[in-house]
Amino acid sequence: GSGCRHDIARSVQGNACRQVTGLGREAQKVQVAARKLTGGVHAWISAYTDSNGWYRLDQMHRRVEWLAGRVEEELDERALGVVRRAYEDVCQVMAEGFTSALEGAGWAVPGALHQSRIFSEVVNGTPKPVAYFLVDAMRYEMGVELAQRLQPPDGERAAEVQIKAAMVALPSITPVGMAALLPGASASFAVVEQGGKLGSRIEGTFLPDWPSRRKFLAARIPGLVDLTLDELLGLPRSKLAKKVEGAQVVIVRSQELDHAGEGGFTYQARQVMHTVIDNLGRAVRKLAGVGVLDAVVAADHGHLFTSEREESMRIDAPGGETVELHRRCWIGRGGKTPAGCVRVAATALGYDSGLDFVFPRGCGVFKAGGDLAFHHGATSLQEILIPVLTVRSRGGGAMAPAAGSLSVTGMPEKITNRIFSIVLQGDLLTEQAVLPLLLADGRQVGRAGMVVDGELDRDTGTVRLVPGKPVTVALLLDDDQVRTLRIVVQDPRTDAELYRSPADIPVQLG
Repeated sequence: GSGCRHDIARSVQGNACRQVTGLGREAQKVQVAARKLTGGVHAWISAYTDSNGWYRLDQMHRRVEWLAGRVEEELDERALGVVRRAYEDVCQVMAEGFTSALEGAGWAVPGALHQSRIFSEVVNGTPKPVAYFLVDAMRYEMGVELAQRLQPPDGERAAEVQIKAAMVALPSITPVGMAALLPGASASFAVVEQGGKLGSRIEGTFLPDWPSRRKFLAARIPGLVDLTLDELLGLPRSKLAKKVEGAQVVIVRSQELDHAGEGGFTYQARQVMHTVIDNLGRAVRKLAGVGVLDAVVAADHGHLFTSEREESMRIDAPGGETVELHRRCWIGRGGKTPAGCVRVAATALGYDSGLDFVFPRGCGVFKAGGDLAFHHGATSLQEILIPVLTVRSRGGGAMAPAAGSLSVTGMPEKITNRIFSIVLQGDLLTEQAVLPLLLADGRQVGRAGMVVDGELDRDTGTVRLVPGKPVTVALLLDDDQVRTLRIVVQDPRTDAELYRSPADIPVQLG
């Protein structure tokens, strides 16, 4: 009843407050470390990507922003404001320091894996068939979280997962990064202007958009199969098996992130950033179930995700001959370099073209249109470092569910609130971890955000059940656009369904 709903709201609020304070503490710690850091580019990359590295600050920030979007009315606006500013201050220190280090290194980072070598070194070296995921705007910290989802912490490993950081091709925008992930990019890659359009050029082919990149791929990969992440998740297993039959390389494209961020839906972007990680995990396992056991996951660029900025705080564009102006980079010829910005000639990045790029040194943005919270294009660690995951799944698809049963009670007849609860009770004789999800058309649209009288693993979303003891689970709906959904509880080791709500549940939010 309402009392229970109240308990859940209180727990979620307490949990959100703890996460806000945790983010504030972490921001102070990283601030001190970043100001003290000496050494070149590699020192910055290590500080950021080490197992206890600064990427964790971005992860905490993303989770706080996600929760803030769920429980707005229950958070102390002042505390949140203070912590957001602290986070932005650290991002500024990190961006300025790392940009200076890059400049000092002449924009070349020998020894680092470069995005243009991912196809030749990673994809080519992976057994076939291989799924090659091209994920828009997935930054390094999200890759770490995906690796944790694909490798449940307890017992039987369903997959062998390795993650490395790669440096993207600059500027960190989609037409550059998506082309740098293609075959042939390691031998010849340039960012050029052709007929007033900006794009990349590989082996003499101009690649401004996906249709041109697809054609380029199809000419180099016999029997290419390409799917969007949504298509893949929505396909029944038998249809998917047929589609990928005999394919050596299956390209899976996820554009949800960039679309959400670029579309100016800051709020929507926060939610999508969360669900895309779960959905990539689902997709890797779904492909493994039809025999594509190897996967490589990479991104076109990362992103900075900060609060809205006042128009007055934005940087005036360099002027001159502008080819393209993005919030985090200017591409063109001539003009003057604004204060707090750095100019890089295309030739300094190894591109055979007469273009110049101007980037803000810190976290500033140019006076360009669009939403002010989701940015990429420049040289911060968050934009320039992407995850490269290699995943080797064990074959055999989903195993039969564990013996014993699971009772689920307190199911809502309709969903009127983004946070609602159900009660799980395992009748098994031993403890078990279960994964409660909200699904719509095969896509995950929500997950457990909190449990009362139980344990939730925040990295994997799994809930620990003790025999005979009921646990109240607060489910958080991430995608406000869905009309109906099902509540599903899976065995996280095998993806076997232990429970699925018998009918679609209508979503009618206020």
